[in-house]
Amino acid sequence: MKPWFIVLAAIVGLVVAGAVEAAAQEDSQTDDSGWNWRWWGFAGVGALVCFLPLVAFIIAIAIGVWMYRDAERRGKEGTLWLLVGLVGHVIGLVIWLIVRPPVLSPEERRARSRGGRRRCIRCGRVIPFDAVLCPYCGHRFPE
Repeated sequence: MKPWFIVLAAIVGLVVAGAVEAAAQEDSQTDDSGWNWRWWGFAGVGALVCFLPLVAFIIAIAIGVWMYRDAERRGKEGTLWLLVGLVGHVIGLVIWLIVRPPVLSPEERRARSRGGRRRCIRCGRVIPFDAVLCPYCGHRFPE
């Protein structure tokens, strides 16, 4: 069983126990309007304790999915960055924003999927993807 689940269950159990105790002392804690403020205080804290981890989990999923898509679009391993986003949350996002490479064009993606090679547009021979000058015909590629 996950440790965060045990902690969350313990906190919820304590909140419920506090609410039951407050309800048992209902007569002495009500004000003129009939509200039991102690019970509502425990219920509010319990709702907050259960709600904040859920929000953090949803934010972590959103960060991880965005990092996955951005990494795949830039030619990097998306699954690795998805895990970094899920585990590291905002810190993982900051790391990705620092180290991410530029966006690849569709031609660059195709060339990288073929093993880092492309064809010269003048002579048609296969050359390394990062070549600035064709070694066969001397054609210069724009950078």
